Amino acid sequence: MEQIRTGQDIGGRDLFQNPTAAFRPSAYWFWHSIPTEDVCHAQLADFKQKGIGTILIQARLAMSRDDYLSPAYLDAYRVAAGIAGKLGLKLGIYDDYNWISGHAGGRTVADRDDLRERHLFWSSSGEARGEISGIHPPFTRTMGADIVAWQYEGSVVEWCQWTVEAALLHPSVGIDSLDQVVDVTALTSIIESDGISCTHAFDGVPAEGQMLTVFVSARSTTSRLINYLLPEAAERFTEVGLDPLVEVLGDLVPDPVGFVFYDQPAAGFYKWSQISGDLGNSLLYAPTLPDAVSRGTGETFARALLALVRDVGPETLRLRAQFHAAYSALMNEAFSGTLRRWAEGRGIVLTGHEILPHVSSWSLNGGFTSIDPRVALAVDFFGIDAYRHETAVDCNNFVAQLAPKLGDSVARSNGRSRCVVETYASAERTPVRAAGQWELTLGTMRVQAIRLHCLGSRQFLWHGVYQTDGRDDDPTPFSNPRFDFGPGINFEPWWSYHDLFAEETARISAFIEGATPRTPVAILYPLHTAFAEGPRHSHATHIGAWCKGLLAEGCDFMFVSEADLATATIENGRLRASGLVFDAVVLPSVTVLETTKTLHTLAVFKAAGGAVWSSGERLSTVCDGAAGRAVGTSIHLEGMPGKGDITALLQSLRSSGPDVACHSAGRPWQWVGYEAAGWWRVVLFNDGASHLISEISFGDGFACEVWSATTGDVGKATAFSHLTVALAPQEVQCIRLSETTQKTTVQEGHLEHQPVLAAARAMSLVDGWSFAPGPDAGFVPISVVAGWETQGFAGFSGTGIYRLALEIGDEAEWVLELPEVHTVVAALLDGRQIDRRGWRPYRFALGRLLPGVHSLELRVANTAANRYYINTPYLGDTADKSGLSAAPKLIQLAN
Repeated sequence: MEQIRTGQDIGGRDLFQNPTAAFRPSAYWFWHSIPTEDVCHAQLADFKQKGIGTILIQARLAMSRDDYLSPAYLDAYRVAAGIAGKLGLKLGIYDDYNWISGHAGGRTVADRDDLRERHLFWSSSGEARGEISGIHPPFTRTMGADIVAWQYEGSVVEWCQWTVEAALLHPSVGIDSLDQVVDVTALTSIIESDGISCTHAFDGVPAEGQMLTVFVSARSTTSRLINYLLPEAAERFTEVGLDPLVEVLGDLVPDPVGFVFYDQPAAGFYKWSQISGDLGNSLLYAPTLPDAVSRGTGETFARALLALVRDVGPETLRLRAQFHAAYSALMNEAFSGTLRRWAEGRGIVLTGHEILPHVSSWSLNGGFTSIDPRVALAVDFFGIDAYRHETAVDCNNFVAQLAPKLGDSVARSNGRSRCVVETYASAERTPVRAAGQWELTLGTMRVQAIRLHCLGSRQFLWHGVYQTDGRDDDPTPFSNPRFDFGPGINFEPWWSYHDLFAEETARISAFIEGATPRTPVAILYPLHTAFAEGPRHSHATHIGAWCKGLLAEGCDFMFVSEADLATATIENGRLRASGLVFDAVVLPSVTVLETTKTLHTLAVFKAAGGAVWSSGERLSTVCDGAAGRAVGTSIHLEGMPGKGDITALLQSLRSSGPDVACHSAGRPWQWVGYEAAGWWRVVLFNDGASHLISEISFGDGFACEVWSATTGDVGKATAFSHLTVALAPQEVQCIRLSETTQKTTVQEGHLEHQPVLAAARAMSLVDGWSFAPGPDAGFVPISVVAGWETQGFAGFSGTGIYRLALEIGDEAEWVLELPEVHTVVAALLDGRQIDRRGWRPYRFALGRLLPGVHSLELRVANTAANRYYINTPYLGDTADKSGLSAAPKLIQLAN
């Protein structure tokens, strides 16, 4: 990926004014078929014009698997990359067909059945005989028949090579210690099996009060997914899935093709009729797993397995934590380690993201609630990130969420900063998630992008731009590109305004790049608690409560790992870790720690004056032998942290840098960071519908520069004692400031980019409007106090044209204000375009107008929802709002 430089100009002004590809929006380019050279030229030029900096080609389900990586596909890939390079676009290799990295469209396991996923299943009963049956992938099935067909040959889930890996006799209730467990693996065998089930039998009879638990492995005969515990599977994947791309690209690697991006490597999340116990899905199995587990736990593989699904006494939590740590480390090295070595051998960067069970949520496991993330690359985020060169995460829909903050945290822990955030839209108006959100507006995506930048994102990755918009009258998800997690933003009527979004958000990201975030609070990422307790434990919800509570009070934070604390330094009562400075450490319902080193660091930090807070359940296990040892916290909260608790914590911390106080009912999003040279940077963003007022103070006075993300202009430094910042709805301000010892010439300042107009009079333009649904349609009378969808154009998605003969009586300066626009608008006066607006405020300075009749034209584009959802189950009860729905106002300014 692009090397980032900010030190070549004072304060990074050049980078801010002309952001490079690293900060500009990027996008998956969905290939639904092999494109022609003309299509490549046209679409790539369009993407460049709209402000996108990086493209990743992704073959989607609409494309035949036979076409994927075919000679014609590779030729088109080379052509597209060459065109991208000439346009100045960066290109990344999206590493697979559709998603789920590692299968190479099924090529990895073709003629290599040994590389197909192999899983551990288990059953418990008081009988000598038992079975494993009813195996199914509920997570996959919920996405529909096309996804099942993509992952499984013939759309069937079948198994072979059933093998008893462990069998144990134990008390049916109340196992007090592992001494009560008897390993009878050698006496247990498979006696019958077919493609969907097996029967196992113990050569003996469980005594009264005893239970037999048997762990059986089986390899899928039909799954195209790989066994991520096998390095040879990853090696085969790079050989058949990645090498052909690199070879055809030739001298286009590493520029413009500079990185490879992997996406959600994960085997099937299986359930079966006999599943029971603490673990919610099957585990992958490989011959290397037993030794890795025994080394990691100090226990036999069989007894460690039993601890995963049953309480085996005081050692249960330790064994679970250490088992999953060994399992994850084996998977990390086998898959991610292989990919990293492959990338480095070819001079390119490895990035991508794993399964994120918190997607769209603040709770650590509030997203994919149907899976147990411990069975996949989906818990050890700090360890996973150590194998990447650049960090990427996954976000779902358009709400603030945990992913970018956790992504920034793991990046800093591994010597980098910030992350790429892939953002996809799942449907909210229908249970068919892949139907997507064609109702998405440019304003909504702008708000989300700015939030993500404040939370740790460097680059916004769109999912995606489409090669085709699909077919009418076919609601099939995935195989009809229209409903493959729409929208394809380049088929939205507002697409021509995307450059406004791209320029502004890229500048905000570049502005943030120039400073280190001020993060007074560190939240310990409770990895071993997550391993031991599972996704439904309270640590997950406590993390969400701390995140939301801190942000609600304007306090930034970062996650740290136990390894970060082990190498941290403590100076003047502050903890320095991951390149950041913390005044407090929070433990969110932490019950299990990996090492006593963490306890030691926390004790030293507390003794030096640092704050150590905890909430929820208390520590019960330290895996290296300090069981039952308590954490010496400053404050322990038995329940969830509330507003009062957060306030009390923050009041106990020392302040540094500028103070940003909010003087309105709501609070803007804010980001505060410091430069090495002593300057500070502040981003304030009002994502609400009401005006917000904040006040900035910094010592006895400060010099302040205002950097406009809209225009790229950098204001002249001005001195203030304090500065009031009034933010209109949807307004963002980027402010750079430095404390000064000089007496300020301006004691108080007021910053308001969208001031209240000094109006002599205002007129409501209600009557006389005509409308055409597109440039080639005839004009008809229309009301501007209701959208066009209510006036006979319910199915029209595109650019509607409103016209009015505007009579001006007095020569004066005039402003046009549009209270309600759905969703973007360009204003023309007397045939000349005044300006474009993609979000609020929809306000246009018309200039000084002479008396007479002027031609006013408003070109309003809505979303594609009313067009694409028509005649499908996804439309909803009413059409989406389109056009103008409140009368425009003509405002005469006072002289």
